[in-house]
Amino acid sequence: MSSKSDVAQLYAEYSDRLRRYLFLKTGEPELSADLAQECFARLLARSDEPPPENVLSYLYAMATHLLIDHRRNHHQARTDAVSDHELAGLHDPAGGPDMQAEARRQLARLQEGLAELPLRTRQIFQLCRFEGMSYQDAARHLGISTSSVQKHLAMALEFLRERLGDRP
Repeated sequence: MSSKSDVAQLYAEYSDRLRRYLFLKTGEPELSADLAQECFARLLARSDEPPPENVLSYLYAMATHLLIDHRRNHHQARTDAVSDHELAGLHDPAGGPDMQAEARRQLARLQEGLAELPLRTRQIFQLCRFEGMSYQDAARHLGISTSSVQKHLAMALEFLRERLGDRP
């Protein structure tokens, strides 16, 4: 570029196009204007070099590189946006290691208890509680009466309640 007046002429001619291009990429008008201005500042800084053949293509390429640099430098995770008080109120549904260990112990006791049930009672419990079948569907599936399903299920629940309630 030979002078400031040449850059000023290019600014008048291409700045709106460059801002629109950057706005389409960012969706942020202020950032688009800042990056477009930086493009022309860099073009002015190379005034002792010969002008590029296609100035508009050069400006678009420079704008793209500036946008990439901006995103790279400003894409850091912000952890200070939430106060400690707000973080303290959050609940982790998985619980801590102690809760997870207790849940594993209870699950193991439940599996042991299920293994101790008579076969038919265990089948009915699994159909109604794990697979979500209604009493009627379980009865039809096993070829027994609905009242028999209810009796076996009540027996399984009582046994498991006692089995799981005995240990801490």
